[in-house]
Amino acid sequence: MNASQENSNLDFLRSCAVLFVVAFHVLLLFEHRHSPYVSRLGFFHSMGQWGVLIFFVHTSLVLMFSLERLLLNFPGKPYYIPFLTRRVFRIFPLSMFIVLVVTLLGIPVAYLSGGTFTAAHLHWPDIVSNLLLLQNLTHTDSVIIPLWSLPFEMQMYLFLPVLFLLVRSRRYAWAIPLLWAAFAFVGSHGGWMERHGVTDLIIFVPCFLSGIVAYKLTKTWRLRLPAFLWPIALGVLTVFYLDEPTYQRAWYSCLMLGVAIPQFQEMTNRISRKTFQVIARYSYGIYLTHFICIWLAFQAVGSVSGWLRWAILLITVSVLPYLLYHLLEKPMMRIGERVAAALRDWLEPPFFSAASAESAID
Repeated sequence: MNASQENSNLDFLRSCAVLFVVAFHVLLLFEHRHSPYVSRLGFFHSMGQWGVLIFFVHTSLVLMFSLERLLLNFPGKPYYIPFLTRRVFRIFPLSMFIVLVVTLLGIPVAYLSGGTFTAAHLHWPDIVSNLLLLQNLTHTDSVIIPLWSLPFEMQMYLFLPVLFLLVRSRRYAWAIPLLWAAFAFVGSHGGWMERHGVTDLIIFVPCFLSGIVAYKLTKTWRLRLPAFLWPIALGVLTVFYLDEPTYQRAWYSCLMLGVAIPQFQEMTNRISRKTFQVIARYSYGIYLTHFICIWLAFQAVGSVSGWLRWAILLITVSVLPYLLYHLLEKPMMRIGERVAAALRDWLEPPFFSAASAESAID
């Protein structure tokens, strides 16, 4: 597990994260509709939340590797602005497209209550807030439920380059676990945060920091446990969180996940590697479109048979992310890379370069 190549264990982790979210929303729909097959979610009622938390850990880890590649490939060059530029071109094009499509077509996917999808009654300032991924700061509803987590990711991107320098520092690497403990302590005092209007981002910071802990461990402490134990470990952590899905349990679960990720040898089965690689590649599109697909299959279409509804869901949740990735996501990522390269040549390196920042820290 390093910055120079993809890793099947991380593909498996990201695949599980998005599948947890999709499965939860399908189960939630049938629970509300009093299906004989899904009477009560019970133990699985926070499976979607756990999927998002896994995303937070995974994202921090892979972006640490991304920053490491920037440092290796462009030594002495600016890295902060180019990094953020690439993330903007990675996240915003698809999220903006989804917001505009849902808004202009009036697709009712803001809430799922009583087995029925409904829309949010938002004004244009609220739509702009969704487009800019500021819902958590403006206290605005999302036009589509899965969009709620993206503002937290975008806001954490502002700090990841600095945290990257800290975790690589010989002198200040200890600051990461200290920050984890500090934010966990502050996050435990939710009443204080609500009274003072502090953003909910603080609650999720320990989850992102757990991915940075994982990155540090890839350089320092690896047990190289057998690969078949990796899915078992993730299953155990999933049960641990779902048994008591509080914020405190979320922090400990994410931290244990961060510690566990580097400890296993890479999965080598060719079929499973390819399967999880494909799911991981299209996972962002799956995450943002699956709620529309569920609405389309089980509410938008008229009186059709049950098997046809499931066919509609499976086809749309597979085809839409594929098309969006190749027609929108990938082209915009390439543009982002070109813009980031231009910025590296244009910005003055002494202030923005990682080398100067690392020397200042150490």
